Amino acid sequence: MSGDGWRTGIRWVVAHPTEARVLLARRDGALCLPRTERPGQVWTAEPGRVLPGLRDLLGADALLLRCLDEHEDPPARVQRATLLAEPRALPALPDGLAWAGRAELAGAAGDGDAALAARVVEELAGPGGGPAGRPWAARGWFAGAERWLHDAMAAIGRPLTGPVEQVQVWDLSCVLRAPTAAGDVWFKATAASPLFVNEGPVMGALAGLFGDRVPAPLAVDPGRGWMVLDDLGEEVGWEAPLEVAEEVVRAFARLQVEAAGQTDRLLAAGCHDRRLDRLAAQARAWLPAIGATGELAGIDDATWLSEDEQAAVRAVLPQVLAACQELAGHAVPPSIVHGDLHLGNVARGPAGYRFFDWTDACVAHPFFDLLTLRRGTGFAGEEADGELRDRLRAAYLPAWAPFEPPARLARALQLAVPLGALHHAVSYRSIVAGMAPPVESHMAGSTAWLLRQMLAGLDDLS
Repeated sequence: MSGDGWRTGIRWVVAHPTEARVLLARRDGALCLPRTERPGQVWTAEPGRVLPGLRDLLGADALLLRCLDEHEDPPARVQRATLLAEPRALPALPDGLAWAGRAELAGAAGDGDAALAARVVEELAGPGGGPAGRPWAARGWFAGAERWLHDAMAAIGRPLTGPVEQVQVWDLSCVLRAPTAAGDVWFKATAASPLFVNEGPVMGALAGLFGDRVPAPLAVDPGRGWMVLDDLGEEVGWEAPLEVAEEVVRAFARLQVEAAGQTDRLLAAGCHDRRLDRLAAQARAWLPAIGATGELAGIDDATWLSEDEQAAVRAVLPQVLAACQELAGHAVPPSIVHGDLHLGNVARGPAGYRFFDWTDACVAHPFFDLLTLRRGTGFAGEEADGELRDRLRAAYLPAWAPFEPPARLARALQLAVPLGALHHAVSYRSIVAGMAPPVESHMAGSTAWLLRQMLAGLDDLS
């Protein structure tokens, strides 16, 4: 989006690789953090978009650790972010930049650059380890992951042939890429969250059940939640033609039908049990106390439910429980549910479509995955008009014909719309409950958006 008049200003907190110091400049007598600017808006989780300016400034390579602050000013078409980084190796500093520690920052207070630098220096002087559940945000983590990746690939006879680079660094995962003589490999570490699976072992088990439709990891460290995947080929992508989205829906429905009746094997593989009885229990525990969710630090206050909406959520509990009971009475069995099925998590393989990013894998009602299958951008389903919704449903339901006649399948799908929204709202609430600001805007607003979809879907049932 570099041609739309937007620009992104980045304030950098560059941490010393081993000491409790950060990089500062002195401007007009005051201590200042380095700044760079990028054209357009950027997703600050993409090191390739944000780091080039810092590398130019340092004259050396750097690593993105995490976002400390971010906001947008639409009228001015300006995005501003404060990012924490570290050099990959201690650089020879250019003129005007120097490392500053406690002594240089003594007495700094307030909200200015020096005060922020002082707060980060105190964090660096502490035990470290990065924010809860995101170890890649700590200094030194990358070097350990890099060593493990080198050793793991050498052990399988496919050594790395070039440097390891960051591809994505955000709240939920860290993705690295490295070359080998047989093509690139992709390293992934996933955040700790109660409803996330240990993705490496789960994908290995699912690959055993479903063949190449789920890629098997090349290497796994289950204790640290690390895995390595081969290059998966061309990603389908959210802007794929509708005909391609229909093909993906049909392929995934076939996988789910194949998985139906294999509940024990899926649970043994490490998928979470999120069948309808569990959803009903979660509704009983959560919906009457929905107001407490709005107080979580990871929830966006601006888009959270109004008082009237919260009252409506509390009031629909009997309807939710009745819908769970009715849907359970249909013959469509529990099956594998991806949990984040969209066209950005699908690749084209030689033998067909391949489904990846299984962090939310569970056993649940299979129709719940249809909610997140979408094209375009934004919240789940927001871009979908009536034609898109109807065509995806028409492509998906025929695979389930052995279980129910068309009218009952249509009713099951109607019930699954609000219950699926609730299922995904439970997922997002679980994720953000353990996160501290800044939380990516989509994540921070999704719980409320999905609860509104639940309310709308329940209205359609009556």
